[in-house]
Amino acid sequence: MSARQHVPVARLPGEEVPRRADLAALMRPALPALVDGIVREVWRAVPVYARPGSYGRVTRDGVECAVALFVDLVEDPLAPRDELYETCRRLGAGEAHEGRSLDDLQAAYRVDTRVGWRWIMRLGRRHRLSSPVMAWLAELLFGYADELARMSIRGHREVLAELDGTRAGLRRRLLRLVTRPGALPPDALADLAAAAGWPVPAEVVAVAAEEPVRTPWGPEALADLEAPQPFLLLPASVDECDLAGLGTRVAVGPPAEPGAAAHSLRWARTALRLVADGALPDAPVTWCVEHLTTLWLLGDIPLVAEVARRELAPLARFPDRTRHRLGETLLSWLQNGGNSEKIAVDLSVHPQTVRYRVRQLKQAFGERLEDPDARFAMQAALRASGLRSRGA
Repeated sequence: MSARQHVPVARLPGEEVPRRADLAALMRPALPALVDGIVREVWRAVPVYARPGSYGRVTRDGVECAVALFVDLVEDPLAPRDELYETCRRLGAGEAHEGRSLDDLQAAYRVDTRVGWRWIMRLGRRHRLSSPVMAWLAELLFGYADELARMSIRGHREVLAELDGTRAGLRRRLLRLVTRPGALPPDALADLAAAAGWPVPAEVVAVAAEEPVRTPWGPEALADLEAPQPFLLLPASVDECDLAGLGTRVAVGPPAEPGAAAHSLRWARTALRLVADGALPDAPVTWCVEHLTTLWLLGDIPLVAEVARRELAPLARFPDRTRHRLGETLLSWLQNGGNSEKIAVDLSVHPQTVRYRVRQLKQAFGERLEDPDARFAMQAALRASGLRSRGA
């Protein structure tokens, strides 16, 4: 999962984001036929999945979800994977509940991948895609298939542990419940925690880890080290010394009530990603509570880009170098209440230069510079853009 413990994201050599979008646009119209083809091949190769009823329906639903997400990843490597991961985990869990091994499910995954690659090869020939692009698609597809198989293995192992009556299985189940969206009712949390032997703290923090953590923890910790993004759930009283000895870079989410730990985990993972991108300082332990504004501004990168595009549109007509200088001046103007002397000191330029640039800004933005809501949106967009460029 790269250096950040995300799912491996193959990079498209020499290509930019619009090229990803073009590839995805080529693929999407053919997806219904591809799903039909994969399902037919799976049913033929693994007859157990062709049985009437839920098996056939689950097979088709899983294939549709996997194919759609693959194309989403072609367009955007940060597309959400949670729904598909949970589907794959349930498939593996279902096999365990029926007392079956993962042989048939693994065979189905191999069929999925083989049929998908044949389809990509035909697409490449039809549209004359270059060899680097085809190699990138192959790396993305086979890495993606490996991740899905691993999630099914995880679900299978979890159920086996639960069926064996082990406390470890109960603790994994509890962790899954408290870190999924939506608060867990207090009564249900208390019952599950008692069964799992977890002393429920008043507040918890989620700790997202770059790599699996080998340091043993006591009963106060819940951990999932086999997840695509390993993490722990610890009492909010945990301190820097405890975390510094984990042996890998971690990010600590904001404190939350135990039944709503999903929020802490979401922000911890966002912080770990921003550290890897360079938007947050590199440190063994990153505390989200120290970077809340940055997390807020960069919590949704596509939305940040859209806000900047809309709010700073008048700057688009200027050459790159001028646009950069005017953007710096606009941010300083907003922060310093339009005081030219303060802006000059802030930017280390002559006040006359400031006045010239401000005249350009007033011509470009007009009355929007007098609108408090517009000024707030512009300042937020400029600050977020600066944070993004720091990590570029």
